[in-house]
Amino acid sequence: MSSSTPLSHSIALANGELTLRNRAALAPMAGMTDVPFRTLAWFYGAGHMVSEMVTAKPELWDTGKSRSRRVLIDGVRPQAVQIAGHDPLVMAESARRLVGEGVELVDINFGCPAKKVCRKAAGSALLNDIDQIQRIVGAVASAVDVPVSIKTRIGLTLGDSVGTEAAIAAQNAGAQLIVMHGRSRACRFKGEAQPHRLREVRQHIHVPLFVNGDVIDPQSASRALVASGADGVMIGRGAMGQPWIFASLLGRPLPDAAERLDVIGRHLAMMHEFYGDEAGARIARKHMQAYLQRWGAAELTSSFMALADGDAQNQWLFEHRDRLLGVARSAATQMGAQTPVAA
Repeated sequence: MSSSTPLSHSIALANGELTLRNRAALAPMAGMTDVPFRTLAWFYGAGHMVSEMVTAKPELWDTGKSRSRRVLIDGVRPQAVQIAGHDPLVMAESARRLVGEGVELVDINFGCPAKKVCRKAAGSALLNDIDQIQRIVGAVASAVDVPVSIKTRIGLTLGDSVGTEAAIAAQNAGAQLIVMHGRSRACRFKGEAQPHRLREVRQHIHVPLFVNGDVIDPQSASRALVASGADGVMIGRGAMGQPWIFASLLGRPLPDAAERLDVIGRHLAMMHEFYGDEAGARIARKHMQAYLQRWGAAELTSSFMALADGDAQNQWLFEHRDRLLGVARSAATQMGAQTPVAA
């Protein structure tokens, strides 16, 4: 495998037992990459997607939030769910239950820097204990007959190589895919990602390696691949407000402005249906904020945020359609008509 391999090429995991349809993956992000968003990302070409993080705690298994995050999407393969926790036995049991529900790949979170996760000795906090990472991966890999992957960071700080140690330990314990964010735990999401730091990891592992962090378009994806030597990219915040980014990464035609507005409308409808009218309208606000920022129409955000139900949000989009198309035409003119626009 090589960073020169096009993202559109498939990649095999677990000695060929499972194949990702391409090398452009969507990162799990709590509260953002839910079933509606992942459905759109898959439509536009994402080759691999992992659910929002699910806690391994059995007492939280049947909460509404946990159940909604474990919903499988028709036609997607592999069905992948991310779990977080610190107890190997609990994590193994959680993995068994997921596989019983139809999950085809179990991802383990060793990268989340959020305080509420790290306070529970989970996520990136486990980079403090490489032996525990190996025990967790080993317990999960032994408990299920599907591939196990991990997502982690380059280290606790920019000055250490703990991420490399974690990747090696995870591989030795049975992980079949390593995804590494090019920031340390201490960086959280600030500063520039450092994909070149994955070069050291690449030298020590033989399973597929995906690079994550600051991938927002084909150019940044190419730079990250070259710098890291990784086999693929995983896109997180770069996909917000543009689920069609995967078409761009794969060299496929992008939807024009009118089509993008139709996608936004479809996304709103999916959120209202999946969560119910009130909750769906609330969740839609953060997605619409991202869409409008990408569109160059952030000044419209406040008027959308004031809407409390799905019907009002759908009507808002209808009423602002011409204005948004005008913004897109203006942007295309300024860029030399590089952005496709249709009436």
